[in-house]
Amino acid sequence: MASATSQQALRRWGNSLGVRLPVAIAREAHLLEDQQVELTVVEDGVLIRPLTRRLTLEERLATYQRMEAELVEAMVWEPIGCEMHE
Repeated sequence: MASATSQQALRRWGNSLGVRLPVAIAREAHLLEDQQVELTVVEDGVLIRPLTRRLTLEERLATYQRMEAELVEAMVWEPIGCEMHE
């Protein structure tokens, strides 16, 4: 599962400590800028878990419900160029 690795130093941030997440690790973990995360102390360290999961396109399309009054796209003009098929 874990393919991206990085060694970082903890830095003081006000009265707290902070660590930067490299973009490769953030992408692999599906973490986004300003996303809320949950920090949990586990046996070997700290677990960072996103509070809200980003939906995939398939999941978003599965929840889509067309409104009755919503227009369905249709071609209004006659074909005039390369889009003509015989």
